[in-house]
Amino acid sequence: MELTEFLGLLVSHNATNKGYQIQLNSGNLENKSNKNTGVEFSDLYFTECSTLRNTTLLCFGNSNRKPISQKEDGTNLYPMEINSQMFIDISKIEAIEDVKDFEDWFNFPSEKVINIYMFPENENMNGCRNVITVGLME
Repeated sequence: MELTEFLGLLVSHNATNKGYQIQLNSGNLENKSNKNTGVEFSDLYFTECSTLRNTTLLCFGNSNRKPISQKEDGTNLYPMEINSQMFIDISKIEAIEDVKDFEDWFNFPSEKVINIYMFPENENMNGCRNVITVGLME
């Protein structure tokens, strides 16, 4: 999948307000993915995605979350994850893969799953890399 197609997919999915599920270096990936194995995150949830810094940074966030309650004085109270964000440097993306078989990768159903393969941090192109798995929630 090309970057422009992926970004277009994110724009379309933002309009649905269904949100995103994200995993980093998921155990669901095949060994040939050359993923980093030292850190894995599972099922992080974000409500929106945007680009920052003249479209060089992809940002998943929750800034459009609605208040969950109000204090007695009427002050809105928001969920803790309102400040959660994840950033991806677009220039460090090596490849984007449209995953075909993803039935049980996340806790909630996804209509589409995408793997983002980042360039390795060192000069060894066969080295380990971060792989971000993005699920477009149903």
